[in-house]
Amino acid sequence: MNAIPPASAFDLTADRFDSLVSNSFAASKESRHVRDRLIAQVDGGRLDHMLLRARSGVAVSDAVNRKAALNIIDFAFEPIVMQNMSTDQAMRYLGAVENTLHVREAGGLDCSGPLWIDTIHHVCVFSVLFQLAAFLGKNRKFSQVVLLHQGQRPEPRLRIIADLLRRAHGVALVLLPLQGNWFARLGRLTTPDTVIYYLTDMPPEAFPHAARKERGRSRLLLTHGPGPALQVETLSGSQSFARRLGAPRIVLDYPSTDSLRIRPIGADESAVSLCPLEDWVFWPLLGTARQRAAAHNDFASS
Repeated sequence: MNAIPPASAFDLTADRFDSLVSNSFAASKESRHVRDRLIAQVDGGRLDHMLLRARSGVAVSDAVNRKAALNIIDFAFEPIVMQNMSTDQAMRYLGAVENTLHVREAGGLDCSGPLWIDTIHHVCVFSVLFQLAAFLGKNRKFSQVVLLHQGQRPEPRLRIIADLLRRAHGVALVLLPLQGNWFARLGRLTTPDTVIYYLTDMPPEAFPHAARKERGRSRLLLTHGPGPALQVETLSGSQSFARRLGAPRIVLDYPSTDSLRIRPIGADESAVSLCPLEDWVFWPLLGTARQRAAAHNDFASS
């Protein structure tokens, strides 16, 4: 297994596919045409140096290489489309994830609150968040969901999801940026009826002060075929944060492209998440990470 060191999620100078995609959508109001043009560039081979096979170093098939690219394009295209949906269309769209991802395992959801959920940036993460929050509101009587997020840029999907959860399910979605004295604010917000979502696959460089203070780490195993292909170390303070709040921890991960798994994790246990390589939305960072690792190794051996 190749060990991939953390990469910066905010290195906008890198020649990365996700940056190209986001900049392309931002530069034009004709989003459908932008999507079609990007797909044509992928299929024409003009962006091969940016795609998963080149960035990860893993020998993926042409189909997987293309799917990874489409995932990045559609992850950026999704919020643009959702903003033009009616309430009914948005509800159907978010609910359609149940036809795509099947629950392989569901444990720990009957715990008394508050409840802490570790998850990752999978291509369907927002649809799964909506569906699970609605389920917990209806079946476990959780009335508040707090989503911890980096707060670097607006996320229109979350505004839409917050509105739908409130109106359709009576669940309040609170967006709490990981900035300043955020944990004290979280402590004041948390009640026995609170679910806390925490994305554990952020690179430590995104939070240098938190990284020095908390020193928490988790592992993400990126799978290809029957087993893990790459291992990524990420920043995660959930082990100590959940313990300080007295919240049982749940891990929500994606063992394969068509399934998800919900499982309890011990208070002193380090989280290990699974995700198909092509479905992780940060795969464009892997090339940067590998280049940095190579430079570090060359320096160390000189």
